[in-house]
Amino acid sequence: MKRKILITGASKGIGNAEAQRLSPNSELFLHASEQSSFENKISNAYYFGYDFSKIENVDAFVNELKEKTDKIDVLINNVGIMILESFANFKDEDINTLITLNLHSHLLLTKKLIPMLLKSKNPHIIFMSSMSAKNQIEGESVYAATKAGIMQFAHVLRNELAGKIRVSTVHSWGVNTWGDPEGSPILVPENVAEVIEFILDRERPFVIESVDLSHELQWKGTHAPWSPDKI
Repeated sequence: MKRKILITGASKGIGNAEAQRLSPNSELFLHASEQSSFENKISNAYYFGYDFSKIENVDAFVNELKEKTDKIDVLINNVGIMILESFANFKDEDINTLITLNLHSHLLLTKKLIPMLLKSKNPHIIFMSSMSAKNQIEGESVYAATKAGIMQFAHVLRNELAGKIRVSTVHSWGVNTWGDPEGSPILVPENVAEVIEFILDRERPFVIESVDLSHELQWKGTHAPWSPDKI
């Protein structure tokens, strides 16, 4: 039987790579902020356009999703953005956007979909966190706060749902979603998608709680090439 997989933030980058990788033998429910952002659509997929930086859109999305299915086997919480700035210079509206999109929407969507996941014989939730949750990279203060929140939320949720829904978290170093030259020492979205597939294909009761990913030559430090100048 085909797995019913919901991927948020699926129109490009990591989410799109996950959709392409998981499309065989799956029925996909793909979310993005705008439906028009989807290109090269997959035949066995439903498409949704809701901007989760406006938190009321989570309810609207769930209502439309329920018109298409009453069950979800896999929820991949992937949607998010990164805004880089020294914290003293961060715009208030950017702080609100990061917290709403990267953290609040994930929690709210997960809560509303738990009843649909419990109808599955093998339900799984995967959160896309970041190595920023575990490190101290300048310019990523607010982004890191949201990803650390996701990490800790997933740990507690895993305990609360033990034996009912498996919960996994992926922490990756930088992933080339911004057009670095081919062969650069950085992960590509397909690397992450391959790991997602591996996590989902493990048989219960085995669960991969969390996994850290990087290119073997990837930069790792505190002041990144993309970090803003210190104030």
